[in-house]
Amino acid sequence: MNLPPYERWLALKLLLRAHRQRFIPVVAVLAVAGVALGVAALIVVIAVMSGFERDLQAKITAMSAHVWVQPAMADADAGTGGALATAAALPGVNGSGLYASTQSLLQSSRGSTGAVLFGLDAGAARDVVDLGRHLAAGRLPDFSGAAPEIVLGTELAQSLGTFPGDVVLLLTARSMAQTIPNLLRVRVAGLFEVGMYEYDAHTAYLPLGTLRRFLGHGTPAGAILRVSDMFRAPSIAQAARKALAPRFTARDWLSLNRNLFFAIRTEKAVMFLILLTIVTVAALNITSSLIMTVMEKTRAIGVLATLGVPPARIARIFILQGTLVGAVGVGAGVLVGLAVCAFIAVYPLQLPGGGSVYYLSTLPVRMNWWLDLAVIPGVALALCVAASWYPARQASHLDPVEAVRYE
Repeated sequence: MNLPPYERWLALKLLLRAHRQRFIPVVAVLAVAGVALGVAALIVVIAVMSGFERDLQAKITAMSAHVWVQPAMADADAGTGGALATAAALPGVNGSGLYASTQSLLQSSRGSTGAVLFGLDAGAARDVVDLGRHLAAGRLPDFSGAAPEIVLGTELAQSLGTFPGDVVLLLTARSMAQTIPNLLRVRVAGLFEVGMYEYDAHTAYLPLGTLRRFLGHGTPAGAILRVSDMFRAPSIAQAARKALAPRFTARDWLSLNRNLFFAIRTEKAVMFLILLTIVTVAALNITSSLIMTVMEKTRAIGVLATLGVPPARIARIFILQGTLVGAVGVGAGVLVGLAVCAFIAVYPLQLPGGGSVYYLSTLPVRMNWWLDLAVIPGVALALCVAASWYPARQASHLDPVEAVRYE
């Protein structure tokens, strides 16, 4: 807004000089504090929810594939090797391997619990799941050995009371339906930890050959892929479907967790709108402060009108005054919000119950600079400017004769 110097001077004078009614500056201070509180709350809440979403994405894909290629036809399993080669050659794929999965009951001498078993070949374990990076104790299973071995999540091992070197029994749903159950004794080679309770408590990995011998060699196997940019997984999965149809289908990690991330983003949008009401209430305080200023300065406004100042410029004086109040509040809110986010990033807050309740053990923060420094301050300042419109309009429509006669 390109304003003449006298308009800026009058706006600052009306804002800073003493008022006959002492509660007018108090209302202005409350408006600044309310705007600052609302902007800071918006920045912190959106940053925490963005951090939660990104950390959840990272943990979901930490020991999981980005793209899953699965047989869509009964006889497709015979061509899994060729499908793997085709999928691995797609642009953006930097890791691939074969897998199979099933649900199983695990039993030790100290307890029993259910889990999801993933059978992996050496390529999948190394290039896709990257078991070695997440090992918390012990070693990787021997993918070429005949002795059956398994790697358990740390929470799963704790439920079973087992450690590396112990032996556990596997019992699948298929074997439980048989008259004589099909049991497999496997040795615990190591323990892994992702930091996400759902994985650590309900997942185990073993060589693909061991799992297929246990379930039967007719067990269908699929291919899993890891891509260089996990957010390009949907397009790579689509390319895999086109290349391998109709015998195979492909799904990406985003589509498998679509409902979860949709719920998070919906909640983020709702929280933005709810917290924006704090800024709206503070903006109404700006309206109240300006209305009282107009009532107090009625004679001065009449003098300006008598001297020939156009109504539009009189309105601009009060709009600028409300803008200044809003800008101070927005600036203070941005500084406070960024400071709180920086504090949480340096000194992470522990969540009660850890990953077993909230998926994550600490409160995550992820700044979105475009949102935090442009969208949120811009929307808040726009509300403050809008709140100044009505008092400014009333001031510009005062009759000069009546205004001067007022006092």
